[in-house]
Amino acid sequence: MERQLSALSNAGFSGPIYQDTMTRADVRLRRAEALAARATLLRPTARKMQEIIIVATIRVLALNSGPDLLGALKAAAERGATVRALAEGLEIPPNAGIDQLSAASTAWDTARRNSQTAAARTKGNAVAASMAAERRTKAVAIARPLWELPSKDMPNAEIERRAGISITTLYRALGPRTVAQKSARRKLEKKNG
Repeated sequence: MERQLSALSNAGFSGPIYQDTMTRADVRLRRAEALAARATLLRPTARKMQEIIIVATIRVLALNSGPDLLGALKAAAERGATVRALAEGLEIPPNAGIDQLSAASTAWDTARRNSQTAAARTKGNAVAASMAAERRTKAVAIARPLWELPSKDMPNAEIERRAGISITTLYRALGPRTVAQKSARRKLEKKNG
């Protein structure tokens, strides 16, 4: 609910807000009668004024992408209202044709799938980032001793091949190679000195 209110606010919406809070059972059983605020919003009117109904996402307008969504869009059309779904960038006018209604139905299904998998995607992205960081750390550990060797004995391409990461990444992690080589030469001279 907070994300939806934020999306409406960010879009500059300042009109009345109709909110329905459904129980899990209402959602699971797809109880349209639990959507009392929606019924109030879409009630018939004799006014001839053009309206725009703004929703954060098309999914909040209906319980399914079929009869309930089409019924809600029909009720909006009978009020002379255009439905604007912010997340999907959809605008469904009162005289919407089959292409626009089909797009709304497809967008509802897509929004449903996205909301069902959002937590798993976030977790997966975090795991992938962690694994990439771990691989990078291991690769830098392999490259670090090679980084100090003279370039004629150990070319950049060979370090890149052995470490399994790009030379650019190695430069970012280890700094300029010439600095590491000079430091290694000084240590050797001091040791042999």
